Amino acid sequence: MSITEVIPTVSAAGQVFSRHLHSPLAPPLPDVAPGQLWLVQLAPEAPLPAAAQHVLGAANVVIYDRALTAAVAALPVGGYAEPASGAEPAAARSARFAQDGWSVARLLPARLAPRERTRRVQDLVDELAAAKVPGRLSVQVFAATADGIEEHLSARFDDLAAIVASFPRDTRLTIVIDAFGGGVAARLHAVAANGLAG
Repeated sequence: MSITEVIPTVSAAGQVFSRHLHSPLAPPLPDVAPGQLWLVQLAPEAPLPAAAQHVLGAANVVIYDRALTAAVAALPVGGYAEPASGAEPAAARSARFAQDGWSVARLLPARLAPRERTRRVQDLVDELAAAKVPGRLSVQVFAATADGIEEHLSARFDDLAAIVASFPRDTRLTIVIDAFGGGVAARLHAVAANGLAG
């Protein structure tokens, strides 16, 4: 049985969001769906946590930092993954895949410096905001600390970077942004343009 405590919290922008502390059981993860973008932090040397197994088994597209190449080996046959490099920044590429109707997993190393982690999340927020994702959109943040404390936050999309900045470095985050959801199927031109066919 999970013990849950709900803590109202005020963001830097003055918005109230709720923090749900769960111990010792993890909160349930939502189903991976078209138009969603998942950010998942992984430790390269550690076994895949449940959140990573959940999303890697279901996401259409995985974009990962090269330090996490071994984790991508867990993809099911037929899964599509690409390293976060090249001419198009990973945030822009992730946002474009999600906008095209794909479910996207963006994998980040677990021990990024807090400022770097916040910058990467802010880059993604900026790309999605440019694609007209509303600031009031509800996002979910699942956090796990090294000592086993797990937390689930529901917050506004425009508060996401500030919320991420509030977590210490050793907290692994899984963020679910249902940016372009609603059951829209991936557009066929995305398959041809991005080499996902076959």
